[in-house]
Amino acid sequence: MAKRLGEQLVDAGLVSAEAIESALQQQKITGHRLGDCLLELGLIQEVALLRFLAAEFKTRFVSAEKLAKAKIPPEVLDKVPVRMCEAQSFLPLALDGERKILSIVMAEPQNLALVKEITLVTEMDEVFAYVGVRSAISAAIKKHYYGDHTAFAALEQGGVQALRSDVSTMTRAYDSDSRIGPTPGSNPNQSQSVLIDGSGKHRETSTGKGTSSRVNPTQLREALGAVRGTVGETDFVETLNILVGLMEMGRKEFRGHSAQVARQSALIGRRMALSPRDVAHTSIAAYLHDLGKKSDKHFTLTAIARSAELKAEAKRYIRAPIKLFETVHLHGGVNTVLAQLYEAYDGSGVPQGAKGEDISAGARIIAAVDAFLDLTRNPANPFGRVLTKTEALEQLRSESGKLYDPVVVDTIAHLQSGDLLRQRVDTDGRMVIIADPDEGVRTDLNDAVNKIGLVVHTVVKLDGVIDAVLAGEADTIVVGLAYGVQDLVNLAGFVRARPESASVPIIVVGEPTDPQTRDRLANVGMSAFLPTPINPDHAADAVKGLYVDRLENGGPGKTVRGSFDELAAPELAKLLGKGKKTGRLLVRNGPQEGFVHIEKGRAVFATYAGKSAEAAVSGMLALTQAEFSWEPETLLTEMPHADKDLEVIAREVEHSLAGAPE
Repeated sequence: MAKRLGEQLVDAGLVSAEAIESALQQQKITGHRLGDCLLELGLIQEVALLRFLAAEFKTRFVSAEKLAKAKIPPEVLDKVPVRMCEAQSFLPLALDGERKILSIVMAEPQNLALVKEITLVTEMDEVFAYVGVRSAISAAIKKHYYGDHTAFAALEQGGVQALRSDVSTMTRAYDSDSRIGPTPGSNPNQSQSVLIDGSGKHRETSTGKGTSSRVNPTQLREALGAVRGTVGETDFVETLNILVGLMEMGRKEFRGHSAQVARQSALIGRRMALSPRDVAHTSIAAYLHDLGKKSDKHFTLTAIARSAELKAEAKRYIRAPIKLFETVHLHGGVNTVLAQLYEAYDGSGVPQGAKGEDISAGARIIAAVDAFLDLTRNPANPFGRVLTKTEALEQLRSESGKLYDPVVVDTIAHLQSGDLLRQRVDTDGRMVIIADPDEGVRTDLNDAVNKIGLVVHTVVKLDGVIDAVLAGEADTIVVGLAYGVQDLVNLAGFVRARPESASVPIIVVGEPTDPQTRDRLANVGMSAFLPTPINPDHAADAVKGLYVDRLENGGPGKTVRGSFDELAAPELAKLLGKGKKTGRLLVRNGPQEGFVHIEKGRAVFATYAGKSAEAAVSGMLALTQAEFSWEPETLLTEMPHADKDLEVIAREVEHSLAGAPE
């Protein structure tokens, strides 16, 4: 007998058995489908569930975004009566006249009788059927048949509810007795998932009620498609940092390993425009990735690709962290990442042979970061020796596109150059958040703002901005007018209603076409408007001006964590000295911990390894491998016992190390 949906999800490592039990209890109360209950309880990501169902249907996704941007020739649309498309929820996409093959997207590709009927009506020899969400297909029909270019904006208003309705439909199809086989004319080996996103951008909504600039954060997050915030998850990450660090203290080569993987993975996730929530899920998975696995072996894609025995063991131990934390009710996004850590980019990994973007972004990031750190820190790695940073990057590049995501590999190379860490220290951990539905606008602004020395995190949706605000990671916000006036009004109300973010500048990309709209946005707290088309350099100057205002108005700095692998200790010290920084630099080298307090670039108090003052500073700066955290604006509570320029101490240490015997 075929396994039911819940059993399949547990086997795939996407949820725990306890999560399924909780969802079944919810089902008894609400009468909703199992997939809906998992979503309502926040036990699985919507995308993870949809991707899984599509794989079971042995077909592919067509995303709402792709349907919105598709250019369908009139002769293709003419092949099928629009009434039939509306009644059966499908849309013709492409036509191969010579081979008489029609490609369509439909909500129920398992309906082979309908596929056959379409084949007869269109007088085609074959019909390729892809899967899409019903609401997106409906919007596409309105746009392409009726010329309604606002159809997708209306769809995006529906947010989570429309998507959950579509998930419910797909779940019913999954649980039905007629499981799908390959669609006529399709290749069952060519399974390629594309993100289905029924919400995507956000447009102006009209509720018929008065607009208020002070809104309830929970209601706003729901309206913008957010499922769960990151405040609790951020606290959980900090707890894991302490507990896992203590557990790894006795493992020489892996002391602090999980913290390094988590920190570097989070930085890469931000560079790749993951939402703050997904970054948090990636960090949690990174801290947990080694727990419950054999302590004498370190599973990485580079290692298991070279050993069939190790690959078999990796497959057996892949779900160990998930099982250990079943009672904690980890978010479904965390479980998805943990379940796919050993999936290779080319499909040669385990346990399911997923490939490319079928593998969650978090898993792709952790896999490459984990391998890099293994190559540079673990003498028992597949090469039997510790590789230099350059050698390790060359090895990752040789496996790019095979084992590892090329984008992740390139980002690791940038991260290891130390440039990003220098920027983060120089800006005291402050960040500019850029959100715009247009990828081109995001990229242009990101590059221009980054070029002037500011650290940027780009997000696609407004809920990513909200997550960043809640996590205290937004010092300047740049947001596109294309999301819609009402959503921007709500966003401004949310930001201005919080004491921590009330003074954060909000810059709108786009000029309102009428004075009333401009006044409305200005009245709720928008700081400036950037005319379109964007001039990136002028826009960057405007962002920097408001960013500097934020600093002068007391915008707090944030703790910046790093390692001397990424940024050498003397170089870090010179950066802090030259910038006339004030704060505390905390250094951890295994069980040893020390700190130096800095005031306007001068070391005024220090303690490390039984030493104090300048001797302690020199001892810390002589380390080649250690973790550090820079805590800006920390007040000194001890009596100062030193007063020396940090740049001078750093140069003395460099001179001493240069003259030291090999």
